[in-house]
Amino acid sequence: MDDILGSLRAALQPFLKVTNLTDLYSAYTTIPTEYALVGHCLFLAALAPEFKHRFLVHFWITFLAGFGGGVITSILMMDPVKAPISILANNSLGVTWFICWWLMVYSPFNVVGRIHSLPPVKLITKLCLTFLRANLIINRVELAVVLFPGVIAAPLILGTLAGSGGKLLVDAIRYHWDGLRGPAEASVPTFVWRSAALAAGGYWVACKYTSLLTSQEAAAVVITVLLIHSVLSDLFGSDVTDFTYPLAKIAHALSLVPMPTETAVPAASKAAKKSSQPLVKPAKQQAPAPAVGGNPKASQQPQPSTSTVSSQSKTGALETAPVKPAASGKNVVVKVESSNVRNGKKQESKKTK
Repeated sequence: MDDILGSLRAALQPFLKVTNLTDLYSAYTTIPTEYALVGHCLFLAALAPEFKHRFLVHFWITFLAGFGGGVITSILMMDPVKAPISILANNSLGVTWFICWWLMVYSPFNVVGRIHSLPPVKLITKLCLTFLRANLIINRVELAVVLFPGVIAAPLILGTLAGSGGKLLVDAIRYHWDGLRGPAEASVPTFVWRSAALAAGGYWVACKYTSLLTSQEAAAVVITVLLIHSVLSDLFGSDVTDFTYPLAKIAHALSLVPMPTETAVPAASKAAKKSSQPLVKPAKQQAPAPAVGGNPKASQQPQPSTSTVSSQSKTGALETAPVKPAASGKNVVVKVESSNVRNGKKQESKKTK
């Protein structure tokens, strides 16, 4: 017990002497990378439990979730010396990942998984994941500035992909295996993409574009902010502590770019949906069918002959009104013309057919 307390005291000793951001970054560098890597791998191996029955899919999907950002940026940088693919360039990383993955997924009686499910243990492994993720974002921004001098897009894109590339790859694999719940990260960006973009952009602006802070001070700010968010998100929930969402709302409002949501439907889809609805045409009235064995002409009802009376109103318009048919069977049309309403004179003419 004394040895454990002594180790903790030695690990916390650099943080107790922090007086500025540079000292804080120096304290972060004293954290053993091997221990942080173990916690990082244990947290990742606990992801995607629905793929445990497919060991190969689960192995790679959990690996890419934590190391996919480094793999993508290494391929884009095309420099195997300064930015190698981690699992191909380091034996310790591959061995550590395989052992942690097997212990978390297939250990007898799920002993390691049950221990990791304890909130304090899970919080420690989550902090290890966040710590290495923040360092990877900073590393890729630094390398992009060196390899692509004067290019603004290089540090922003590579830094953002370093922190969110794993989520982008995993969502694509989950979609292929029908394991994606909700929209993909590329469709509706979440805290993963927004925090990576904010960390990469903030670090580059603070120490590379404006020299407002030194590289160590800017790195200390990025690491500290992400670590604090990891702790608060476990205590209060990710929705409450997502500090990137209000900033994203402001950025979308100023740029007039609509912010994607899970229920958003493109305008083209709405128009296509309306055009796909069939038009309802009124049914044509059909004449009644003749009686069986009867005369078709007999089934038609005779139209009574009518005579109309057309009268001219004050404005000179003609109006017609039906009258009863004459007894002789002939149609009689009475045409009344009113030429002078004041005199009350009416002229009638009869026309016989």
